[in-house]
Amino acid sequence: MVGVALVGAAWVTLYAILLQTTRNSPEASRFVGEVVYLVPIIVATALAVYAARHTRQRVGTAWRLLIVSNSLWLIGESTWAVFSYTSPDGAPVPSFADAAYLLSYAVALPAIVIGLGLGVLGRTQGLLDALLVAAGAAAIGWQTLISPLVPSAWNAPALVTFLYPVFSVSIVSILVAVLLSGSRHVPRSMIIVGTAFGLSAVTDGAYAYLTAIDRYQSSSWVNLGWQIEAVLLCVAAVVAARRAESDQPRALDPDLAFLPAVVAVLAVGGLAVADLVLVGRLSLVTLAVTMLLLLGLLVRQVVATRDRARLTQGLRTAAITDQLTGLYNRRFFKEMVDVEAERAVRHRLPLSLVLLDLDHFKDINDTYGHSVGDAVLTDVAQRLRREVRGSDLLCRYGGEEFVCLLPGTPAPAAYELAERLRQTLRGTPVTVAGMVDPVLLTASLGVATDEVGERGRVDTDALINEADQAVYRAKALGRDRVVGSGQPAPTAADPVTDLPPALVWMADRIDRALGDRECAAAVSRWAFRTASRLGLDEEAQRRTAAAARVHDIGRITGLATRQPDQPGGKVRAYDPDHPAQGARLLVELAARPDLAPLVAAHHERHDGTGYPYGLAGTDIPVEARIIAVCDAWAELCAADPQLPGVSRRPCRDELVRGRGTRFEPTVLDAFVALLDDGALDDPARLPEHPAAPPPTPVRAARDEQRTVPR
Repeated sequence: MVGVALVGAAWVTLYAILLQTTRNSPEASRFVGEVVYLVPIIVATALAVYAARHTRQRVGTAWRLLIVSNSLWLIGESTWAVFSYTSPDGAPVPSFADAAYLLSYAVALPAIVIGLGLGVLGRTQGLLDALLVAAGAAAIGWQTLISPLVPSAWNAPALVTFLYPVFSVSIVSILVAVLLSGSRHVPRSMIIVGTAFGLSAVTDGAYAYLTAIDRYQSSSWVNLGWQIEAVLLCVAAVVAARRAESDQPRALDPDLAFLPAVVAVLAVGGLAVADLVLVGRLSLVTLAVTMLLLLGLLVRQVVATRDRARLTQGLRTAAITDQLTGLYNRRFFKEMVDVEAERAVRHRLPLSLVLLDLDHFKDINDTYGHSVGDAVLTDVAQRLRREVRGSDLLCRYGGEEFVCLLPGTPAPAAYELAERLRQTLRGTPVTVAGMVDPVLLTASLGVATDEVGERGRVDTDALINEADQAVYRAKALGRDRVVGSGQPAPTAADPVTDLPPALVWMADRIDRALGDRECAAAVSRWAFRTASRLGLDEEAQRRTAAAARVHDIGRITGLATRQPDQPGGKVRAYDPDHPAQGARLLVELAARPDLAPLVAAHHERHDGTGYPYGLAGTDIPVEARIIAVCDAWAELCAADPQLPGVSRRPCRDELVRGRGTRFEPTVLDAFVALLDDGALDDPARLPEHPAAPPPTPVRAARDEQRTVPR
């Protein structure tokens, strides 16, 4: 590229020497001014084609327009040369050459705008800046160059002669406007092109002046300006082609945002001074331009203020929003939990939060990839957003953790919301584009509430830690459940809240060893509903559900003696000692002697033919009678797990045949009524990944010291 520039400089020097040495020879001077003059224009046209083939995007578009512009320029100059040799008076005005010249300018204008700063058109402030600068530059050009050349009488030659300075001023105005107000990314070749056309505009102004006074000749030094323009276009084409320029090859370093206003002010001042010196008063043109520029500056200031406000708001939103899910981020939650804590203290309102941790989310990333994991998180965020109230604050707290801050919400309502969130995630698998199988989701949720009361303060760190520890307990209890930091009332979906995690983990491990469907958890839910249907008090309902949740833990010592699997699914292994073994474990290891008689008697029969003690009738605790019916239904469901509840009429009939013999009629009737009402759900399939074992005492002590969720 340096070589091309040196060749161009050598050509300009050679042309200047030829102009000087042939001044006294009309034929030689005409040959230099008309024929030799065409050489760099021909080369510039050819190199424009070369540049257009090697550039992309807006730079490529600009060079394609420059091919047309250079070709029209060459046609005009060639026509002028022909007239010079064939007509004694030279080319008439106007002529085909003038048409080609003016069309060349008309095509060059959009090429300059596109090449130097098309991006300005996409920004309101940038467009206003460009208009202000262009108006100021055009006003100065009009006053200093165009106005003196306005003809006294309009005719075709006068109009054509007048158009040259108009185009020149237009090009200079656009160059200044785009360079000062346009894109900060300006291709180097386009800077050279702009320089070339700026020089051309000055040269055209000189030509218009010489033509007006009838002093222009083919050997005029004005031609040297157009030669330099052609050489610069050649250099620009080589630069563009060699660098394969596109939209962002380099950036202008200075921040020129203030220059449009400066140019506008200088334009107004320059026009005023020129009028006062030359005319002695301000002209109508100066007053009109002044009003236009001042109005433009006012509008620009309004637009700039609006854009700054939008930018500030955008930065604020980006700072408090999670980019993936669109929810608020952890930073914003930390700010708002303190704000809501102060508000809760001021108005004596409860403050609750729900911490949600997706179960086995790492396995989703490892199995399907992080793109699927991101899609799952986005879907989860949308589901959760639909469930919370407008006054609740839903945030993404960590990788697969979400937190919902519930101002003015007591513990029961927080539990209700948490359970609704859990069911929302569990109810419908996530469908990811490009995947055949949907992704199954469950979540463990922890709920914490500070009732404020008379303490007059809310310890937000303790509140978050309580919710975190509740999530840990939910994980230990088998996941897919809601656990609170206190001792909440049982619900139909999760009636057991006070059992040691180790017992629950053991019950679930026994279920997994004996089949692929839950038993203990389902029996616990059904027993809770049946006890409620029978009108048992709240304490009896809790006790029934808790005993049902661990009714089979005695099987841990006798899993080896199983009955063969029956068609359609597995059944519980026959082990006549497991009721007594389970009762012993509850007394000796779990310190729950209140549950031991219920577990020990859940295989007794109403007619006295059951085991292990042969109890009958009312000698069997009512809680154990309830568990017996629910456990029998679980075995019937396991025998044919493919049938939904409404299609299990044969199973229902089999259960009813035990009325008065195996089962107490009152308890059986209550259970069947719930079954017929559709109030009992089907046993769920066990998760593919078993629950983690409960924490050891050392681990539990370490977990209690945590203050930040995982």
